[in-house]
Amino acid sequence: MSWVTVLWSMNAAVCLTLAVFYAMVWCKQRDNWVHLLFASSAVAVAAISAFELWMMNASTAEQYQLSVRWVHVPTWLLTVSFVAFVQFYLHAGRRWLAWSIYSLRTLVLILNFIFPVSINFRAITDIYHLSWAGAIFSVPVGVPNPWSLISNFGLLLLLIFSVDATITVWPRGDRRRALLFCVSMIFGTIFASRSPLIICSLYG
Repeated sequence: MSWVTVLWSMNAAVCLTLAVFYAMVWCKQRDNWVHLLFASSAVAVAAISAFELWMMNASTAEQYQLSVRWVHVPTWLLTVSFVAFVQFYLHAGRRWLAWSIYSLRTLVLILNFIFPVSINFRAITDIYHLSWAGAIFSVPVGVPNPWSLISNFGLLLLLIFSVDATITVWPRGDRRRALLFCVSMIFGTIFASRSPLIICSLYG
């Protein structure tokens, strides 16, 4: 078992533990949606980690194609949960920008299942294996889908939303909240939900 498998498995396990804890808290405090949103985000990150691991260990183009398609489901959940969390917990973030992100991310999810392969690839023809730091990664060989630009634009909107929310919260004196729940989650969300797909596009 490689260090990548161990690391990604631990990440998924920690996220699922947090998800169960906050889901139980929400069951006792049904009027506080923040706990449910946090639990949903944790479940989504755990699922993304599982799909990332599946992609990295894929032995055939078909396996990689399936994982790239279905990773968009938890990515959608993570994006929606994150934006809603910022709005409910920090009372920040422009409403029109939030709804733009919801709509665009939903459109990406729909298009992803309409295209034969995914919104990221028109075709995946082969898999080759890349060795790095003692671990073996599966890398796709294929034709990128130009519609993936929509997904990248959604990432840009998410970044703008997060920065805007941070700027809103900072003058209130809630600087600790701004740093912990905006800045860290900005980069955490981007890394968790987008890094594998960016790598796919680079090597595709």
